[in-house]
Amino acid sequence: MTVWRTADPAASLDASEDAATPRETTFADAQSDTNFVVLEPNRLPDDCRVGEVTLRPEQPPGRPGDVTAEDIGQTPHSDGNPCSVRAMIEGESRRLRLKAFLYDWAPPAASIAPLWRTDDPTPVTAGDEVGWLGTDYMGRRGACVQRDRTQVELSVVAGEFSDDELRTVLDGLTPADPDGAAAVRAVPFHRLNYWVRYRCPPVAVSHGVWDYAPTHPYGSSRPLSPVELATNAPAGDAAAGDTNVRPLVPSGDGYVLDSAVAFPDEDAVECVFRRRENASDHLWLIAAGADSSLAPDLPPQESDQSAGARRRLDLRGTTGHYGALTEDHGAWEATWEEGGVRYAAWAGSSQFLDGAAFRSLVDGFEAP
Repeated sequence: MTVWRTADPAASLDASEDAATPRETTFADAQSDTNFVVLEPNRLPDDCRVGEVTLRPEQPPGRPGDVTAEDIGQTPHSDGNPCSVRAMIEGESRRLRLKAFLYDWAPPAASIAPLWRTDDPTPVTAGDEVGWLGTDYMGRRGACVQRDRTQVELSVVAGEFSDDELRTVLDGLTPADPDGAAAVRAVPFHRLNYWVRYRCPPVAVSHGVWDYAPTHPYGSSRPLSPVELATNAPAGDAAAGDTNVRPLVPSGDGYVLDSAVAFPDEDAVECVFRRRENASDHLWLIAAGADSSLAPDLPPQESDQSAGARRRLDLRGTTGHYGALTEDHGAWEATWEEGGVRYAAWAGSSQFLDGAAFRSLVDGFEAP
């Protein structure tokens, strides 16, 4: 089953007998029932093995009256029921939980979403990506990486795991079903997106070290094809999704367009690009009218995450606001206004950028 093809925007999970609970599976078998590349840990500490693997199946939004979010393994913060895969890595008197899913609410906050508010997160090399070590929202030692567009989060639930062991697990992630992974990679991000497909509001989450956490109105959005985005010559043309804003795209060939979506009711366009070298590192851009709910505040306020940099600077011929979790490893972000349009850009942590390269990237943005 290709789960991203099955959503019915009119569907709702109303009957308790229709509510599916998490079920035991294998990493490979889970691929056909997910909207992300299922990654399997192939490098483990010497005393460890993979224990139970469970799939939380995708279901329409909603909660039957006699079913709680906990009953079906979902978050209590929204009515959405997206899918995820969880596994327990078990050793001698210690356990490490792995969770994987498509982070489709927003760019993962400063690339360390599950480790938010860690004062000094530690960057680590994980394949072609940058992973992070820190303290998760449960107060446990944790780690995360985004690879193949899949968000992978580790949490130490019993005993201890060294930082090198956590890095090794992140570094050893590989697709469990290569053919199924290839099928998912061919689908644009916004067409995989649970909230776009079911047309329901996602969770409002922080985006980065500047305070920006709107609820994306995916219920009134429209995915744009590359041709529609590229032919957005006159402002307000229908090819831009009936918006009055013009998006920007990176120049050169370092990033390629993954997908884009228009918010006609909010006069905004959202674009997601991926780094060509690894097809994973993201560059996320919002272009919005000044009165849009998706427009960043100028000047922005600081979020509740420590940062290696937050400052005003000259950007694209105007005053911009730049932020970075760390200068050398990211994540990086910038907000500014030009031509009556407000923009915000976020680049996930990467081995291919630093702060200077990100700022140069933004300065080189151009009309599609």
